Formats: sequence, structure tokens, C-alpha cells
Amino acid sequence: MRKLFEALPCKKRAFFLRSTLNQSLISSLLCLLEAAQDVLPTEVYQSSFENLNSLNPEEKISSFLYALNSVFAQAFSTENIPTIQKVAQNIADHKFQIEGINFFSIDDLDSYHQELFKKIAVFEIPGGVTFINSPPEQHQKIKSLFQQGLTLISQSCNDLYEEIEIFLSEILTFDSPKMKYGSSFNLFGMMYIRESFPFNTIVDVVDALTHEAGHIHLYSLSADDPLVLNPPEERYTAPLRTDKRPLIGIYHASFVVSRILYALRALYNHKLLSEEEQAYCSTLIEAYKVKYALGFETVQKHATMTQLGHDILRSTFKLAS
Repeated sequence: MRKLFEALPCKKRAFFLRSTLNQSLISSLLCLLEAAQDVLPTEVYQSSFENLNSLNPEEKISSFLYALNSVFAQAFSTENIPTIQKVAQNIADHKFQIEGINFFSIDDLDSYHQELFKKIAVFEIPGGVTFINSPPEQHQKIKSLFQQGLTLISQSCNDLYEEIEIFLSEILTFDSPKMKYGSSFNLFGMMYIRESFPFNTIVDVVDALTHEAGHIHLYSLSADDPLVLNPPEERYTAPLRTDKRPLIGIYHASFVVSRILYALRALYNHKLLSEEEQAYCSTLIEAYKVKYALGFETVQKHATMTQLGHDILRSTFKLAS
């Protein structure tokens, strides 16, 4: 019998996790709005309240509403009234229910949402976010590549594709010198990509999509369970980074790499690639097996995990084998 929570992709589990997190988001924002009602114009309060109540938690909600929740909570705790008013106005002015996976460039965002993205993503991108002007064709190239990658995953690993379809809501592209691609808990559902990052083959795109979808999956779990209890000051050699990382980061890497191995093996076995890409995929699989072993052993040896953390880590071993 399949466990409720494990590394193997599952559409029903993904739907449950996303819907539950969406409902928590809506409830959090409604509570914050009610608590801040005295400092908001009546029409802003009413419009934002109606917008939030109109959201269906069983459908996708924009990652920017998650970002607004984070900023709202911080502003409320510090009694920053101008920020509270700005966030409430933003909730009143925009629609946050979305369908499918939306691709957009940083240039498609207004200045407020650009700054919101910078504020949230700064902790995920070394050196912070610096936007560099890039031609529109760069965005179109990345968009086309990632649409091809999604198609390949749907043809070779449908259970993973169904999960990605539920978790991934937005793909934001921009150019910045300090990153390649990433995701963030406070931008839940979003993957962001450096437009000029040299994806050498479509295999690298499948790798990237699987990688970030894995992080998003764990974000949905860690909202209620920390998975790893060690303090962030404890740092160890990491499988995917040159610098030493906290154990929660290495835990994430172990989960992510097990799913990349699952996806790349499926892609290789379906023989959907050129001969050269098949060879590259095989080489990548072997490299990731080594990375997985390093991450798994480090977490097993040093991490203090919750029961859920233990269960999920054990399930990655089966997926990676």
C-alpha cells in the first residue's frame, strides 16, 4: 500500500497538499485583514475581503499572494501601517486565481511586484537579485525550452508530470548574474529562471523542472512539519553546492536528487532523445547516483528528523535505487 507521504510522485497527494496550503493561505490573509481593519479604507478592506473569499483553494493560486501574505504578516508584527495598506490595496486590485502554468518575464511585472519578488527571493539567490536587461527573444527561447521539457516529462514520467501540473503555477524568467534557477517557500508554486543560463540539452531542462518541483513539494510539507530539527548553524558538505549547507538544505537535495534520478531513468528508458542526448542522460544519471549517496549518508548520520522526515528520506532511497 502506498504511504500517504513519500518521495514517489502522486497526483492525489499533491492535490491534497496544495489545497490544504491554499486554504491556510486564505485563512491567514483573512485574519490579518480583520486585525488590520481599523487602518484600512472601508472600500479597500471590503474589496480585498471579497477577493480572498472568492478564491477556490482547490485551484491554483498565484505565488504572489503567498509573497503578500509573508509581507503582510511581517508588516503587522512591526505595525508598519503604510506597508499594510499597500498590501491590502494590492489584494483588492488583483485576481490571484490562475489556471495552468503561466510563463512570464520580469518585464511583465509592475514595479511593486518586481520589488516584492526581490524582497522574497533575496534569501535564495547568492548576492541578491540584480536584474539585467535582456531581449524579448531570450524569454521566448526559455519558454519554448521549458514547454518542450514539460512535454517530455508527460510522455516519459506521467505521475511526475501530473504532480508538476498541480504544484507549479508560474515560471518567471529574468536575467541576473548570480543565479541559474530556483524557488522559494514564500513564492510557493513559482519557479524562476535566469534567461541566459546555458541549458545545453533538453535533458538539463527536465532536470531543472524536476529539481524545483521537488523543492516545492517539500515546501508544502514543511508548512506543518519541519522535517529536520537541526539548527541552521550546523553545516556539512553538500551534494549540489560547493559551500557547506544546513542539514535541511542537504535533506532537500537528497529528496530532489532521488526524483531527478526517477525522472531521468524514465526519460532514458522511453528512448525519446537523440543518441547524443541519450548518452548525456546516462552520464548524468551516474553522476546523480554519487550525489544522492553523499546527501543521503550525511543526513542519515547527522540529522535529527521528525517521524515524517524519516519516512520521506527512507522512501527516497527506493526511488533513487
